[in-house]
Amino acid sequence: MNEEFQMLYEKYFHEIYLFVLKLVSYRTDLAEELTQEAFYQAFISLSRYRGECEIKTWLCQIAKNTCFKYFKKNPIQVSTDTEEFQNSNLGKGGNMPEEYFMKQELIEIVNKSILQLKKKYRDVLVYRLHFDMHFNEIGRIMNISENSAKVIYYRGKEMLKLKLEGYYYGK
Repeated sequence: MNEEFQMLYEKYFHEIYLFVLKLVSYRTDLAEELTQEAFYQAFISLSRYRGECEIKTWLCQIAKNTCFKYFKKNPIQVSTDTEEFQNSNLGKGGNMPEEYFMKQELIEIVNKSILQLKKKYRDVLVYRLHFDMHFNEIGRIMNISENSAKVIYYRGKEMLKLKLEGYYYGK
């Protein structure tokens, strides 16, 4: 690995890992695996980085695409791993396993619903919700105006709300 990429890896690994961790509903093993894959993809694509956005943003795009590719091949499944519960903050806080698994199921349903949206809505929601990016940064990444990013975000949230209402109320 060249020295420049090693520095990049060390500087951004933790941030990209946290981003991926949110996308995979806090499954640490999967987040580690997909983060490594994202950095591998970044390494082999580094020569194509044109500097049109910040390097961290470019890495997030690669990580997001890596996760989406994984989800297409491996549909989201709700985990019922009791060891995962015991290692979680909920398990340590004296909460009931049912509460933990219900929360995990809700996260899974929301993520699955986001993945079912059209690409522009999905991307804006992921950037905003999972990486807390500002609309101007989202606009730069997607080559749209800040205002367009806001509109897409709010429309995407409404679509997501309708999907979730349909799930909970059988619509």
